[in-house]
Amino acid sequence: MSVSLNHSNKAVQLLIVFFGMVAIAWLSHQVFFRIDLTSEKRYTLTNTTRQFMQDLDSELYVKVYLEGSLNSGFSRLSNASREMLEELKAEAGRSMQFEFINPDEKSAKEKKALLEELAEYGFEAQTVFETAEDGRQIQSFVFPYALVYYKERIIGVNLLENLPSRSGLENINISIESLEYKFTNAFKRLSVEDKPRIAFLEGHGELDELDVIEATDALSEYYQVERGQIGNDASVLDPYELVIIAKPSKAFSEKDKFVLDQYLMRGGRLLYLIDAVNVTLDSLRKAPQTIGLYNDVNLDDQLFKYGVRVNPVLIEDVQAGRILMNARPQGPPQLVPVPWLYSPLLASAQNHPVTRNINLVRGGFTGTIDTVGVGLKLQRQVLLRSSQYTKVNQTPVFITMADINKPPRQEAFNAPYQTVALVQEGVFPSVFTNRQVPEGLSAVKRVLTESKATRLMVVADGDIIRNQVRFKSANPQILPLGFDEGSEQVYGNKDFIINAVNYLCDDEGWMQLRGRHLTLRLLDKQKLAEGTLWWKSLNVAVPVLLVIVCCVLFIYFRHRRYGR
Repeated sequence: MSVSLNHSNKAVQLLIVFFGMVAIAWLSHQVFFRIDLTSEKRYTLTNTTRQFMQDLDSELYVKVYLEGSLNSGFSRLSNASREMLEELKAEAGRSMQFEFINPDEKSAKEKKALLEELAEYGFEAQTVFETAEDGRQIQSFVFPYALVYYKERIIGVNLLENLPSRSGLENINISIESLEYKFTNAFKRLSVEDKPRIAFLEGHGELDELDVIEATDALSEYYQVERGQIGNDASVLDPYELVIIAKPSKAFSEKDKFVLDQYLMRGGRLLYLIDAVNVTLDSLRKAPQTIGLYNDVNLDDQLFKYGVRVNPVLIEDVQAGRILMNARPQGPPQLVPVPWLYSPLLASAQNHPVTRNINLVRGGFTGTIDTVGVGLKLQRQVLLRSSQYTKVNQTPVFITMADINKPPRQEAFNAPYQTVALVQEGVFPSVFTNRQVPEGLSAVKRVLTESKATRLMVVADGDIIRNQVRFKSANPQILPLGFDEGSEQVYGNKDFIINAVNYLCDDEGWMQLRGRHLTLRLLDKQKLAEGTLWWKSLNVAVPVLLVIVCCVLFIYFRHRRYGR
């Protein structure tokens, strides 16, 4: 009887263990969790993201096409995308679903339809060239894209960052850093019912609608973009989250300056893109030489009060873009690309959300910025600056196309790292403190002498937001923002403008996600090459030795227990 009870107890214990393991397996499948032990907390969502995902009021669906036979880099990006979506789904619960799709498993007809669908969002298959062990070149195609569906609306997400100045591994790491921002940015854009309003200011010779149409189209994905003049209503700017002053060429009246000042005092955001020297490339194309003069738009005192001075200078930079020049004056024109030192390629600050991980920004007849003022309640951050080899030209500046044929003298380029763009945030003093309100204004409220906590950005180059337009008067042809005709490369101007506007309008901390940094821990290639045989031998021998040791121990203890 005791033997029967003993066997019965063992059976019950086995059943308990079995069902316990099944329950643990089921729970691990249902409940996603992870302990983040990394120093930079790369697997931890921000509080802003968590709250947003928990508050979703409709089902969100994500299709990711980065799946299939991938190399190690894209495989890392695919796995990181899956992990990020799992983290987001853990917060959203049933409000979010996602799937990974391998385009290579589709039929020819289905794959064609997929390519057409991705093309609607500007996505094309990325070609990857790899070298096989036998030396053969292998060509494959990957689709590092995702489509997000929410309330009958769709947004495409490009998961891959491809900066020309970075290596493949660095670009993959940058892409992984950006995943939380990219996904949540897409979710946020889909879930916003009423877009905030921003405005391009007119009435002072600013860039017209065609000149900024690329920036307008890009910003319209986030905002309701409008244009207009100030007029006589002192509160006309109040409905707008941000006002953009893009390359003014005429003087501001005191009335308009007052409206801008009080708009800033009430917490409005301002983005100034100002040319302090009046000169254009078109004037050089009409004549072999021109002169750059001070462009007085009557904003110096106002910006000075806010802690900024835009200097009336032009910089030349050895790190510069290119322009097309006719190398055959007689006969049919022959256009060749030549360096143009007045078009600097501006480096971006890697420690700020606006400029982190964006390409160089192409300028045109660029000035410089100084910070002024003592005791201001402001925080400042330089966003764009010139290279180490920069020359500063005081006005008046004589510019001639003949300078192209002269190699730059290194001793003349002795003013390195000139500030071209900066952002200030904090409390600004009013330029109209102890001054009368200009006549002719209606709806004037109490004059504020100090602002609410707000943000202001100044760029000493109006051409950074300007896209080139060919045949403007007849059949306009719009070139991409940041396009360099000489090299046919598109620089990071559009990304800079979008990030700048998003940062200025961001009150919830979304843009801080762009500032996340993941340390790229690369293997030492020299040690790896020298120790390949050792590590291969170790990986092959150790498992075999462990099996042999386990077998010997098993036989020894079995013989010791049952040998007698």
